[in-house]
Amino acid sequence: MRIPPWFAALTVFVWASGYPVGALGVAVAPPFLLTAIRFLIAAALMALIAFFGRAAWPRGWALVHTAVAGLLIQAFQFSGVYLGLRLGVPASVTALVISCTPVLTAVVAARVFRTRIGVAQLVGLVLGVAAVVLSLGDRLTATDSGAVFTIFGMLAFVAGSVYQQRFCRDIDVRTGSAVQHFVSVPVVALMALAFESGGVTDWSQFWLAMTWLVLVNSMGGATLFLVGIRMGGAARITTLSCLVPSVTALIAWPLLGQGITPGVVAGLVLGSIACWLGTSTPSSRVIRTAVEEPANDG
Repeated sequence: MRIPPWFAALTVFVWASGYPVGALGVAVAPPFLLTAIRFLIAAALMALIAFFGRAAWPRGWALVHTAVAGLLIQAFQFSGVYLGLRLGVPASVTALVISCTPVLTAVVAARVFRTRIGVAQLVGLVLGVAAVVLSLGDRLTATDSGAVFTIFGMLAFVAGSVYQQRFCRDIDVRTGSAVQHFVSVPVVALMALAFESGGVTDWSQFWLAMTWLVLVNSMGGATLFLVGIRMGGAARITTLSCLVPSVTALIAWPLLGQGITPGVVAGLVLGSIACWLGTSTPSSRVIRTAVEEPANDG
């Protein structure tokens, strides 16, 4: 079954909107504080959904593995991403960096699970790295902590995806998401207490951004992802990530006033080709398996 065009367009918009809306949020609130509150609300809502849906909760080592994957995918990824946004990394560039993770995940997973990686994926990895370098441009220096934190968030997501693929394959998406968001709250809250000062400067903008991030991105994005897998399979739904950076750039232009530089344009083109090569070939099984796991929302 093919994914309808309207569904694909809605999914890309939901995924892409999280980056500029996240930038609006961190513009009026410290990033770790924003992230902790987002995770707390998302955990509570997912727990309610799991409770009324009578979903099975992970126990024993399954619970431990779910928590570890959650810290990598949720706490470390989003802390890095939001801190990068706070320090000036454009939303479109952030989306591009994160959208290149399927190819890098495939390479790491191939090493971990001893599976063969195709030539197309290797080419995609090279193009993906080139796309990130072109887009970040002069931000890739030792003194630009914004770029460093953005890349850190990407690497945490890759590590978490591979870990989740290895240890959390049978965890219910509802309870898994609730656990992963919940265990991330104290970690991010401690970072907020240790490294941040000040508070929210505009409560209206803060709650507008928070509502969108929790309901549309955390819950709506994950739901669209799972429905898309059932409609057309993981291979087709993950190729939509190729369009996310471009749509993010279009949304960020009027919303945040972030111009589109030639480097970003070149990065978007190369990044789209990289993601297409990494997710549309038959040898991309490791990518498809990794992204089918729970709590992988943006």
